[in-house]
Amino acid sequence: MCELFGMSCQSPVNGVAILSRFGELSASNPDGWGLAYYRDGRAIIEKEAISASESPRFRRAIQDAVSRIFIAHVRSATQGEICTENCHPFRRSAFQRDWIFAHNGTIDDIPPHTLSGGTTDSERAFLRMIDDIEAYVHRSDFHGLYPGIKHSIRRLFERYSKNITFNFLLSDGSVLYAFNHYPEKPLFVSLREREGENAIAVSTSRLKSEDFPEWKKIPEERVMLITDGRVLVLSDRL
Repeated sequence: MCELFGMSCQSPVNGVAILSRFGELSASNPDGWGLAYYRDGRAIIEKEAISASESPRFRRAIQDAVSRIFIAHVRSATQGEICTENCHPFRRSAFQRDWIFAHNGTIDDIPPHTLSGGTTDSERAFLRMIDDIEAYVHRSDFHGLYPGIKHSIRRLFERYSKNITFNFLLSDGSVLYAFNHYPEKPLFVSLREREGENAIAVSTSRLKSEDFPEWKKIPEERVMLITDGRVLVLSDRL
């Protein structure tokens, strides 16, 4: 069972302490790790198909990463072979932005996408979400990214509702979106409030941390929109 972690901060930070704690979860998720963050508006992704606990590259990556937004993942493979291409997070450009995505759960019977680099249900779901967001936003009347994201989630559930567990973290470099639909492995959120340094962490595990001591479950089937270390929107149930 994979693990997810995301963080949105008021100003760029180095998240080495909390990311190190997250990396410890690779003991039971040894099939790969990935870290995505933004530098000058562009997504930087580091990932390998080995355990984070055994990877000097993971330790260097979390030391070097400075950003307002992070998404990290440690993998326990359920679909797709163990290889770097199947490690999360995934990236795709749309609306002149780099989008990054990581998923925990399973979506059965989702077919390959023409842009797939690997063989996971997660990457296929992400690519289809971006397709649906683009189609929604480009309708003749006005439609924004946030309703487009909700629309893309509904479309996935329409197609695969009988065989889907779907926690994800998604970002365009400005906003961190979190969605919780996995009763056995929910997403939790924690707030750090400091003068000029607000931050919000989201994870599938309540990580032990002085910065993030209290964790609350995100309500199921709702999109949480987070920016600059604050929750701006929690959607109605989709």
